[in-house]
Amino acid sequence: MEGPTPRRVRRLQEALAVSERTLRRWRQWWRESVAASRFFAVARGRFAQPVAGDALPGSLLEAFATIAEPVERVVAILRWLGPLSLGSVDGEHTGWGSSATRRGCISTPP
Repeated sequence: MEGPTPRRVRRLQEALAVSERTLRRWRQWWRESVAASRFFAVARGRFAQPVAGDALPGSLLEAFATIAEPVERVVAILRWLGPLSLGSVDGEHTGWGSSATRRGCISTPP
């Protein structure tokens, strides 16, 4: 893995009970799929500070840093990512679900 130290990789493996291969796959998804998505291109501009695609997911953790509780911060990021899983980009819905559902999935960044 490029980036995380061996110690951080071990800590993540232990905390999440996943293999190093899974961590690599997740990292690839963040850096390639999320960073290249139309959703990310539009939504990242809503933050006061730039959110670097090549530093995901860490750059999102930093963008939501005003949320002190780690679990709450991750939940906020997952809500922010909601439209990505539904195929919705800035109000354009290409997947499934109602517009009310989509509106409820995205949080205003801190």
